[in-house]
Amino acid sequence: MSVTVDLSGLERMASGLEQRRRQEEFARRAALMMRQYVPVEEGALRASEAISSDYAAGLLVWSTPYAAKHYHVPMRHTASGTCDHWDEAMMRDSGDKLAAYAETLYEGW
Repeated sequence: MSVTVDLSGLERMASGLEQRRRQEEFARRAALMMRQYVPVEEGALRASEAISSDYAAGLLVWSTPYAAKHYHVPMRHTASGTCDHWDEAMMRDSGDKLAAYAETLYEGW
């Protein structure tokens, strides 16, 4: 299961290593903000993101055999605040904060 962030508008503002650094920093922040919504009941789902993601490419990946099920199938999660579609939940609750963070990454460009 992967979440892709469309940075196409921002990519024109910088290039090369600097762009990659900013993209990586943004992806790490997005992952950190999403983490609280990712279920913890079964195995290593939450921890798999840090191991499987390619932050510099802007790709967040949860790589367990049951990741897609926990993402797509509504379940009764026992850990408070966790849910399916954790990217959408984070954006609903904190998307404005993530957008503001992205703006700070590109100030002065």
